[in-house]
Amino acid sequence: MTAQDKELKQLHDVIVKDVDSLVDKYMSIVGWDVPENDEDEAKRKIIAIIKNAIKDLENK
Repeated sequence: MTAQDKELKQLHDVIVKDVDSLVDKYMSIVGWDVPENDEDEAKRKIIAIIKNAIKDLENK
């Protein structure tokens, strides 16, 4: 295992928490701005946006 692999292994949980926090952040914003918010639908759409952003980053 390389030093980079070890560092990324240590960062794994932090990265997962950051992504979770990102979803929560946008769920809150949508909840504030849309009174009739469907939380399940909003969460699916936010995650889809994040997935597309990741795909875009992979293609750079």
